[in-house]
Amino acid sequence: MRILKISLFMLVVMLISTCTVAFASPKVTADKTTFDILTGTYKLDGNVRVETNRFTVTADHAQVNLSSFEVWAQNNINCVYNQDGTAPMNFSGDDLYGSWNDKTITVKGGTEFKTGSLVIKADKTSFNWDTKIADFTSNVVVTQDGKTKTYDQVKYNVAENKFLDNNAAN
Repeated sequence: MRILKISLFMLVVMLISTCTVAFASPKVTADKTTFDILTGTYKLDGNVRVETNRFTVTADHAQVNLSSFEVWAQNNINCVYNQDGTAPMNFSGDDLYGSWNDKTITVKGGTEFKTGSLVIKADKTSFNWDTKIADFTSNVVVTQDGKTKTYDQVKYNVAENKFLDNNAAN
């Protein structure tokens, strides 16, 4: 009887841990997908799509590490954030790094952010989904209501739809 109880307990623990991993894991698809079981890393090539509960990333190439909860993507990046009642945000660029531990996505190489009539372009954009702050750096161009201004750096709170820098107009 004791062995049966221990066996049932172990089965329940295994089932719960399997379900937890399944719900936390991103959905990944690509033309070519390989998985390295030793590192827990997907290598994806061609028509890459990585979906999490917060983001959807499309790219030409990507690597997703399931043990460290990180994603790297290259070429033709499109990252859509749609969570927490905020308007969907669309980041595009050439290179992406995401860390679930840091709660950030960083896009480099000609990034573009659009929401409503606002368009912000920069060489690099970092977004923290916990604070809802997007940090645009290097060659920042802000276009809003037909007016265009340039900056070195701009911080924008996407939840409140406002700039955090004193020099950037709403």
